[in-house]
Amino acid sequence: MTKIKINLKGGFKTVKEGERVLEIVEAKATPSGAPNKLVLIMKDVEDGANLQNTYNFNNDTSVWAMGIMLNIALGLEDGADFDTNNVNELVGIKLRCEIAHSEYNGKTYANVKKILEKVNDNNMTSEKVGELLYGRNEIIDDEDLD
Repeated sequence: MTKIKINLKGGFKTVKEGERVLEIVEAKATPSGAPNKLVLIMKDVEDGANLQNTYNFNNDTSVWAMGIMLNIALGLEDGADFDTNNVNELVGIKLRCEIAHSEYNGKTYANVKKILEKVNDNNMTSEKVGELLYGRNEIIDDEDLD
């Protein structure tokens, strides 16, 4: 006989609010025969929390938001076509996103409010670049220039 421990919490963590870097770990167009939505599974690179983001092809606002995501993630321009057979091109892409929480039926859900930029593993903030180039991160006063 095998016993299975019941887990109603699912072991899921909610992606934290604020700016987070999310990596697309799975992308699929569903249903497979005649897709009407794009489903992305995204993982917070800092703490591993997962988030599902769905774009519905039958909703103009959703298609517009998907276009913004595809522009940032793949560089697709306005008027370009995206072939749903190529959704795997999105896997592995990291996006800096603004995450907002919403409450529904007593549960907290994380939602992508805005996609800010594509992130490469070598992206650095200007502050870090300044530290690397100049060896310090401070304001230079007039005496330093003499």
